[in-house]
Amino acid sequence: MAIRPILAYPDAAPILTAVSSAVALNDAQLAEIVCDLEDTLLATPNGVGLAAPQIGYLKRVFVLKKHYILHDLVKDSFCAAFPGEIIPFINPKIITAKGSVHEEEGCLSVPNTYIPIQRARVVKLRAVTPAGDQIYERFEGLAARAVQQEIDHLNGILIIAHQQKGGKA
Repeated sequence: MAIRPILAYPDAAPILTAVSSAVALNDAQLAEIVCDLEDTLLATPNGVGLAAPQIGYLKRVFVLKKHYILHDLVKDSFCAAFPGEIIPFINPKIITAKGSVHEEEGCLSVPNTYIPIQRARVVKLRAVTPAGDQIYERFEGLAARAVQQEIDHLNGILIIAHQQKGGKA
């Protein structure tokens, strides 16, 4: 639908630090949110993922760019088999998190800032597809980090909050 400007901290702090609401599958705005996220992420060369609050929607939706995370996906999983370049997740929730990894992260909403953050090495996510199907997906590596950062966005948490906590998620 449209490429939206990516909101940046500190100017957009009131939106970026707010907790997003669950979205109903019959929400008239859902298709627009997903399309805007897809268009905006496709237009962002170095973006791995993008959450709805980053483009001004306080809804629990995020997308991931498939080619960045493909090698970290379980073969034949929903995400690995997803036909598009951008994979959407509606009302996502991490249901298990295992292991630990401490790496530097950047964020499109906190430009030119890289912070070492400790995150789970492997996560299992429950989400809904735009078609209304419930999925359970396992992520590791960059994919796991991206999922955790996008869910942080849905919870109003920016990477700079991890810096204040000593890098712990």
